[in-house]
Formats: sequence, structure tokens, C-alpha cells
Amino acid sequence: MKIRTSVLAVLLGLACGLVLAGEAYKHFPGAPLDERTLRAQERVEELYAQGDYARALLIYEEDLAPKGDKYAQYTIGYMHLNGQGVPQSNTRALAWYRLAAERGAPALVEARDSLLKKLAPEEIAESSRIFADLWKEMGDNRILLELITDDLAILKSRTGTRIPGAASGPLTVIDIAGTGAANERYYLDVQERMATRLAYLKTNVEIIDIPSNDSDPVVQGLEEDMKKVIASLELP
Repeated sequence: MKIRTSVLAVLLGLACGLVLAGEAYKHFPGAPLDERTLRAQERVEELYAQGDYARALLIYEEDLAPKGDKYAQYTIGYMHLNGQGVPQSNTRALAWYRLAAERGAPALVEARDSLLKKLAPEEIAESSRIFADLWKEMGDNRILLELITDDLAILKSRTGTRIPGAASGPLTVIDIAGTGAANERYYLDVQERMATRLAYLKTNVEIIDIPSNDSDPVVQGLEEDMKKVIASLELP
């Protein structure tokens, strides 16, 4: 998307914006973009370019950031940093930057760490509390948990079978019956994507986050809570 990529390159000061947009997040097993989301992305970039920050921020916050759009999450942080449509706030900017950088995209990590160096310890602590709320609501693990729940509902309604739990080995759906090859392929695809998402969830439970000499109790609490949720997943 030309508008989207060019704005990313300007905000981050990078000529490689197209590469970042196309390559940085391809391994995240989220939901594919639908037409509504694509239209929202196009519209929000037009609004931002026009300086209509209040309306742009609403779309970023309500339509794009909750779906794991890391560019949208970064831009919200950038708007807080520069007081575009919201009161200027370094702590809120850092919280959004931390969320945007959770997949380790180099440009987003650089933006996060650059801002981090400018904040005092008490500002970083305040930002951690804001980040915790954001991560619980729209972090990658929360998004994947919701997608896995949807996949499980599809498989339960279709098979009525049992799938071994996370601790007991690979996921297996038993006796997938269907009225045709296409029908069977659909449910096999659901099974495979659910297994991929669960594997990603289990291997990425620890938050890739800011360096610190001392353990961050807020982040530690998030990780422990997520581990408990994963362990308690009830698979069909």
C-alpha cells in the first residue's frame, strides 16, 4: 500500500519502509486482512496526511490496533509523542511503542529504545503500567488466544472429537468426516492453523521488551498470567 508505506518511511526516517511493511511480520500467524480492514488502512492514512488527527486516531485505536496492526500501534505512539490529536505524553508514547515492537521488527525496536533513553525511571515505570493494560487487551498473545478459541469452536462443531492438550503432544483431530474433499480440506486447514498459532503462542509467551537491570514486576506478572492461560486451554 503506497500511502501506508510512505508514511511509515517518513515517520521512522527509513528508506526501507516497503521492505519492513512486507517482511517484518509475515511469520505472525494472525488472521488475514479483510476488505474492511484494508479500507480502514487506506482511509486512515488519508486522514493523517490531511492533518485530521482526531479522526485518524479513532480509526487507529478502534479498528486497526486491536487487530495487531503494528504500524497502527506505532503511529498511535508517535501521535502521543508529538501531541497529534491527543495531549503530548512520553509515557503513553513509549507504551504504544513497546506494544508495536513486540515482534522484534528492527525499526520499531529502534524507535522504542530511542525514546526509552530519554525517559526518567519514574516515567518508565508509569509507562509499564500503561503498556500492561494495552498488552492484555491487544497484544499478540491475546489476539492469538481469541483466534485459537474461534478455531476450536469450528472443530468442535464439526468433529465432536478430542484433541490432546498442550502438555500431551502434537495436536491431532480424529475422524474428520465430510461430505466432500473440499469440506474435509477446510477443516484440516483449520486444524493446521490452530496448531501453528498454539505453537507460536507457547514459544513467544515471554515478552520481547525493554532492557532492564532489574526485573519488571508488571511484565513478569503478564508473562505468568499468560502461561497459566495457555496451560488451562481446554482443547476438544
